[in-house]
Amino acid sequence: MNKKQGLGMAAVLLTGSMLAGCGTSSAQSTVSSHSGAPVEASPVRGGTLNVGIDSDFVTLNPAMSSALIDRQAFINIFDPLLKLSPTMQVEPNLVTHWTVTNGGTTYTLFLRHGVKFQDGTPFNAQAVIYNWDWEMNPANASPRLSDLSLVTHLAAPNPYEIVVTLKAPYSAFLSVLTGRTGMISSPTAMKKWGSAYGLHPVGTGPFKFVQWIKNDHMILERNPLYWKKNQPYLNKIVYTPITNPVQEYNALVTGQVNVIDSVPYQDVNSLASNTSLRYAENPGLGYADMELNTQASPLNNVHNREAIDYAINRQALNQLLYFGHAVPAYTQFSPASWAYDPHIKVPYSDALARQQLAKAGNPKGFSFTLLGENDPATVQEMEAIQSELAKVGITMHIEPVDFTTLLTDAINGNYQADLLGWSGRPDPDQNSYAFDTTGGSFNDPRYSNSQVDSLLLKAREAASESVRKQYYDEAATIVLHQAPYIFLEYTPVIQAWSPSVHGFQVYPDGLMRFSKTWIK
Repeated sequence: MNKKQGLGMAAVLLTGSMLAGCGTSSAQSTVSSHSGAPVEASPVRGGTLNVGIDSDFVTLNPAMSSALIDRQAFINIFDPLLKLSPTMQVEPNLVTHWTVTNGGTTYTLFLRHGVKFQDGTPFNAQAVIYNWDWEMNPANASPRLSDLSLVTHLAAPNPYEIVVTLKAPYSAFLSVLTGRTGMISSPTAMKKWGSAYGLHPVGTGPFKFVQWIKNDHMILERNPLYWKKNQPYLNKIVYTPITNPVQEYNALVTGQVNVIDSVPYQDVNSLASNTSLRYAENPGLGYADMELNTQASPLNNVHNREAIDYAINRQALNQLLYFGHAVPAYTQFSPASWAYDPHIKVPYSDALARQQLAKAGNPKGFSFTLLGENDPATVQEMEAIQSELAKVGITMHIEPVDFTTLLTDAINGNYQADLLGWSGRPDPDQNSYAFDTTGGSFNDPRYSNSQVDSLLLKAREAASESVRKQYYDEAATIVLHQAPYIFLEYTPVIQAWSPSVHGFQVYPDGLMRFSKTWIK
C-alpha cells in the first residue's frame, strides 16, 4: 500500500502457498543467472508481452492510488516528470532541467517540448498545474496531498516552465516527482470521466490503456504519440493477476507469461540452475517491521520494547523464512539507499533482552498481542517471532486479521503491536519523516522524540547529501534504541523472465519498465 503493506504483499514469499515504493545506492549488486545470452544488434519491433503480477490493480488514477500494485501499470502508462536510474538517482525526463533558488524554497521546472498525451492533447505547464491543483484540493481526498503539503504557490510563466514555491526547503521534492505525484494525467480525460477516470487513464507514457477486466487481465498497447520516437518496441502488454505465487512462477515456467513480478524465495536457488529462464535479484527499498504502540501498556515502557529488539534473531528468521535472501534490518534505510549504514544495529542477545526486562520491572517477562495479516506467510513469520520471544519469557499472542482491519487498527492506535511492511521510496526523507516525527502521518506507534524531530527536519531542509546522511545516521540510532519499530528484514526485488524477453532490467523499486523491452 502507499502507506504500509501487509507482509503478504511486502515481498516474495515464505511458503509454497502464499506471497509474503536519489542518490547513488550503497549496495547495488545485481545477482543474475543466465543473462548473458547473445543480444541482437537491433531490437525487434512488435509482439505481445504477457506479464504475471501478484494481485490485481485497484485504480489506474495515480492521483487516487494507494496500492503498490497500481504502480506497475502507472510506470508504463505515465511518464513521470523525473525518472529514476537503476541506482535510484533522479534524472531528467518530462522535466528536462530545473533550478533551486531562494534557499531551497523555489523550484523552477523546465518541461520537454513536443510531448502529447495519449489522447492527442498537449502536455504543458498548465496540465501539470491542473493535476496538482486537483490533488491539493482537500475535497478530492487525494493521497498525493501529503506530497504537495509544502507547496504554497504554483505559476506558469510560459507553457513549458513551472515555478513551485514551498513554505520551507524540502530536499526530497525532486524524488517525489519520480512517483505518482509526477505522473500527470490528461486534464481533458480527467474532466471527461470524472470519478470514473481511474478506469480510463490517459498519460504521456510509452503504452496507452486499452482494456481492464478486473481479476482477469489488463491490456496496454503501444502509444504511437510517444515522444521517444523509437520506443516502445512492443505492440502490446497483457497483465494477468495470479495471486498464488507458486502458480505465478509455474505460469512463467510453462510459458503462460513471459515475465513475473516476484519469485518465491524457496525457488530462487533452483532458478539459478535453470538455463531456460532468466532472473535478477537486487537490493530493494522496502522492509518488514513490527510497530510497537508507545502509548499502550506494556509497550509504552522503552525497556520492554528494547527487550523485544534484542530477543529476535534476525539471521535465523532470514534463513527460515526468506531462505537467506533478505538482509537483517535495523533502520528504515535499506541497502539500496544512500542513507544505509550497516554499522547501525543491535546485537541478538538473550542476555541483553533479560537485562532490559529487569530494568522494566518485568524480570520474568510480560505479554502482549501482535496483529498481522491473516495469510499463511505472515502467520508463519508471527509464529517464528513468537518462538524467539518465548525464550526470554515474553509471551506474544498472535491475532491474524484481514488487511483492512490491520491497517485501520494501526492508524487508529487500536493495537499493542502489529506486523507490517513498507515498500520504500528512493529518498530517505520519504522513509522516515512521516514515520518518526511527532504527529507524523505514518507514525502509527505514536512515537515522539524532540531530538529526532529536529534531526529529521534538518535532514529534509539540508541541500548536501553528506550533511543529510549525518542527520539520518544520528536519528536512526536514536529510533533504533527507543524501538518504536522493530525492523526485521530488508526484502530484495527478485523478478524472472523467459529467454525470449530482451531489454528488461530489474530496479530496486520493483517497478517493471517496458519501454525498452522487446521480445523474440
